[in-house]
Amino acid sequence: MRAAPKQLLMLVIFVFFASATPVAAAPTRSDDPTTAIPAVAALWVQLDGFARYQGNGPSWTLGPAIRAIATEPYEEAPGGARLVYYFDKARVEVNDPASADDGQLTLGLLVRDMISGSLQVGDQRFVPVAPADIPLAGDVTQNDIAPTYASLRAVATLGDAAAEHRAPDRTGQLVTAALRRDGRVVPDAVPESSVRIAVYESTSGHNIPSVFWEALQHLPLPWLALTGYPLTEPYWVQTRVAGAERLVLVQAFERRVLTYDPANPPGWQVEWGNVGLHYRLWRGLAASPDPEVQALASGMPFGEVLVSAARAVRVDPYLLVALATVLTQNDPLAANSRGLGLLLVPRERLTGEPYPLDPSVNARRAAPLLAQAIAQAGLEGGLAHYLAASGSSARPEEVLRTADYLRQRFPPGAPLPSGPALTEIGRGHAAFYDPSYDVSWWERTLAAYASWGGAVADAAPDPHGYYCVHPDFRPGQRLLLIANGQALWCTIGDTVAPGHVAAWRSRWVIELSWPTFVALGLDRNNEVIVWGPSE
Repeated sequence: MRAAPKQLLMLVIFVFFASATPVAAAPTRSDDPTTAIPAVAALWVQLDGFARYQGNGPSWTLGPAIRAIATEPYEEAPGGARLVYYFDKARVEVNDPASADDGQLTLGLLVRDMISGSLQVGDQRFVPVAPADIPLAGDVTQNDIAPTYASLRAVATLGDAAAEHRAPDRTGQLVTAALRRDGRVVPDAVPESSVRIAVYESTSGHNIPSVFWEALQHLPLPWLALTGYPLTEPYWVQTRVAGAERLVLVQAFERRVLTYDPANPPGWQVEWGNVGLHYRLWRGLAASPDPEVQALASGMPFGEVLVSAARAVRVDPYLLVALATVLTQNDPLAANSRGLGLLLVPRERLTGEPYPLDPSVNARRAAPLLAQAIAQAGLEGGLAHYLAASGSSARPEEVLRTADYLRQRFPPGAPLPSGPALTEIGRGHAAFYDPSYDVSWWERTLAAYASWGGAVADAAPDPHGYYCVHPDFRPGQRLLLIANGQALWCTIGDTVAPGHVAAWRSRWVIELSWPTFVALGLDRNNEVIVWGPSE
């Protein structure tokens, strides 16, 4: 049975901004979003491909580049961890890595976590950490007037106070309340406001202003997939933008922060907050990975945290990651009678620490203890001392074997795995093969090309039965198709006869199997955008 194309969260994003935007410089291969796994590449192309390659149109919805790739623990994920991609404005989570084309993507609930002070590591597992003391909007430094994510704890529908923070329906009323940095709400602080409430969202109990609601309604898919539920009322806040004070309207949703700045040019007044960058700043994660250990940092749960802590005290990063693996299987909530947290730090070493389970805190406490023990007793002796102090029955050789395994799996200096970079190769009408050419015909044809060397070396049947034809690509190569709110990958399964290529190019941008044509809705509206490898 063929899988239906996934509507990857919010495909074909609405045109959020109408004025001209500069074309961003192309990112390097390592951070080019089109080199991500197929599902993430498809999502990025849908949301931000136009912003990169055109001279006008929408601003960034995810961001121009991948800021980091990480493996983060999640109890219900296959293997207990999931791959995530950090962008400026969101975190894309891959919940099913076995299905590379769709991946069951979600956007992380980053705003919820930064307000509540928690890291979600399972459906019902949360690690308590300090809330994010980072401005919601504007400059992230030298901005002591702006409310922070932590400021919203006093007004957000989260935790035990969720019920009392619900608001009444104020549809049609003006938005005049302001929020201060200390969490105080000042009613009628902005009487000159012309922004009115458009909709009351009854699930979380908050009002959405017209400027945000109008933008959200341009989504071709339900807006909840992109933003989550609103967590607060809309508030006017004082902040600094490039050092200058501004009055900005802000509203926090589970996955996003939306801002409205009436001083911006038309078309740029509503923007997405940089919650992906804010989250990484909150967690103390590097702006860019160290190439020497990026494979280890990205490939293991809490790898970035552990590598950073090890580097700070000149401990072998592979050793500290191995220690966390052996001690707790990278579980930040681990505990025994003597140790606590990701690295089972001895409890007496965490006295007075308000968030001892915070993986960053735990790693920063553990790394110096390990470094000191090794300096005093040598490698195996130091490991034995740390293991005993943590209440573990593990032996030093287990840690050393695990470190060796990690060096083989994630060699120093190894690049992160990536696919070919993509570029737009055409947009227009698609042709289709007669429905009698079923999937088995396409599979036999692809196999025939492969048998005499007419296909690429790794040619394989399409996992979903979606096939296509383009004269510039060989059987077995894959193209990304965008049409009618859908995104799917197709496999080249046939060729265009040389004598027909000129006529083909004058009429079509792609030729498709009938199931692929229908899956994209081209039988109703025949306009498609085709992306393919740029190399």
